[in-house]
Amino acid sequence: MLRKLNYGREGIRMKKRLTRNLSLKILSLLVAFLVWVVILNVEDPVDTQTFYDIPVTKINENALAQVDKVYDVVSGNAVDVKVKAKRSIIESLEVSDFQAVADLSKLSIVGAVPIDVALPEYGDNVEIEKENHTMQVNLENLETKQFKIDVVTIGTVAEGYYIKEKTASPNIIQVSGAESVINKIKEVVVEVNVADVRESFEKTGIVPKVYDNNGTLMDSGKMELNYEEVNVSVDLLKTKTVNLFIELKGTPYPGYKYGTPDYEPKQVVIAGEQSELDKVQYIMGEYNIDNQKSDIEDEVNIVDFIKDDVILIDDNQTAVINVKVEKLISKDISYNSSDIELRNLPAGLTATFNKKATLKVEVYGEKDVLSTINKYNLKPYIDLGNTDIGTRRYNIEFNPPDSDITISNSSISIKISDASG
Repeated sequence: MLRKLNYGREGIRMKKRLTRNLSLKILSLLVAFLVWVVILNVEDPVDTQTFYDIPVTKINENALAQVDKVYDVVSGNAVDVKVKAKRSIIESLEVSDFQAVADLSKLSIVGAVPIDVALPEYGDNVEIEKENHTMQVNLENLETKQFKIDVVTIGTVAEGYYIKEKTASPNIIQVSGAESVINKIKEVVVEVNVADVRESFEKTGIVPKVYDNNGTLMDSGKMELNYEEVNVSVDLLKTKTVNLFIELKGTPYPGYKYGTPDYEPKQVVIAGEQSELDKVQYIMGEYNIDNQKSDIEDEVNIVDFIKDDVILIDDNQTAVINVKVEKLISKDISYNSSDIELRNLPAGLTATFNKKATLKVEVYGEKDVLSTINKYNLKPYIDLGNTDIGTRRYNIEFNPPDSDITISNSSISIKISDASG
């Protein structure tokens, strides 16, 4: 009985010790918990950081293509995003972890597209601050045009060779894009290096380049070409330098003479297959001076003088020619028609003309030559080799002792008859 009583008293004393300063003990527990939370946050606190220039991916672009529209991004190709998360997460984040997407099927009437930003691998552990990120685009009509592909050579072929032809395959390319972009295109070219080459060749896989009206290379990302690469063939010929000769033909105006012609260039460069070049020793040309009575200064096309299967590649495609034309002195000479000799009259025909007529011609030449010419050595004649019955006028020819003279035209009426009649 006494032992039981002692046990009861011990329990009461124990309970008193446990409940003594209970509020302080509860406060201690709370403080300990808060200290634990603080320690955790000190070691890995929540932080906020902005990530810059996150690239935006565009989706559903075909929604615009289906209505023959194209777009140009005015702004919003990249966005800046503010993120809130524990420091350990913040420090592990890379720009590549973000997904920024602009759905072009949601394009508004003012050309704005909302941009959705997410961090799919981190879920609710990361808070992305909500901002109205938008991409602003310019909407234009889709334009398509065709252009001839020009081949542009870089460098110079080896000496003694010439590029006959440079061809792109295909040689026509189709370019599509915004109307404002396509309308700026001047040319589409492919470049090929020909430095020091000595034979024809082909090159594949050359990327076309598009230039605007100012000769500036255009952004290929703003257009679509139906061929990303083309092939180019370059054909070479050998070259040869030859002399150029120009001769005068024809007769100047009566009473005038011409001097030795002066012309430039005296040499030209031609190109062709070796077998054809071997046939060409020089280039010969002619210049007509018929009825000229004043000095001549003219240009002639050298190409007109080339008859062989070669081509002129000289910088000088034309020759400049100068000819001095001088007036001669003259004198009148009278002679009798009876002095005219009839030559080659066909058998069986007779010729009748006035043999008492006096005829006059004007003779032109140098003074010393004219002094030797008279009515006795003019030796007038008429060639009747192709005559026929009838009466008509015949030109009188002369056979003077010196050929360096010019005699004016003269004629006489002659009747041709049948001798048997």
